[in-house]
Amino acid sequence: MINSLATASTSQQQISPANKAVIDKYVAPKVHEEVVPSTTQEHKRVIAVAVDSSPDAEYAFQWALLHLVNPNDQVCLINVRPFAVDGNFGRSLELYPAFSHEYNEEYVDAIENYNRDESHSLLKKYGSQVLAKGAMCRGIALRGNPKEEILTKVNEIKPDMLVVGCRGLSPLKTMFLGSLSHYLIQHAPIPVIVPKRQ
Repeated sequence: MINSLATASTSQQQISPANKAVIDKYVAPKVHEEVVPSTTQEHKRVIAVAVDSSPDAEYAFQWALLHLVNPNDQVCLINVRPFAVDGNFGRSLELYPAFSHEYNEEYVDAIENYNRDESHSLLKKYGSQVLAKGAMCRGIALRGNPKEEILTKVNEIKPDMLVVGCRGLSPLKTMFLGSLSHYLIQHAPIPVIVPKRQ
């Protein structure tokens, strides 16, 4: 994993045409895929729930389903999958990582397809549980940095609240990785609920 970003002028000289093509295809385009399309029915509240494959996210989802969701609500499930290539990317892509190797587009394509399929499968799995409870559901698949993507989507769809899992990171990991839930509590313009497993 490359932890530093080169300046645009320097990295433009270092980046190969093959890697530039990979960035243009797998990093630059913003992803918003409606996996579980929204219905046109009227709903009382919109409850956004950030989901991934972790036990903490599953607990938060089940907690929300049990304690918050009513039949006249819409649950908006949000999943953010990672980029298919490593490195850190600026949102405007004016900053590129200084690649230490060439990317094989066929290999990256396979990773991207796998990540997308896993994301869609997860949203459909959770979506079916929401629908079984009688609530309305919308499932959105995104790609990139979870902190940025979830916050951007929350600002766009304007739900009444957001539910996220608590990963329970150690103080050291929190210092280096940052806490998704803490970031969203600090920056989201709506109440953020973080159910914690006992």
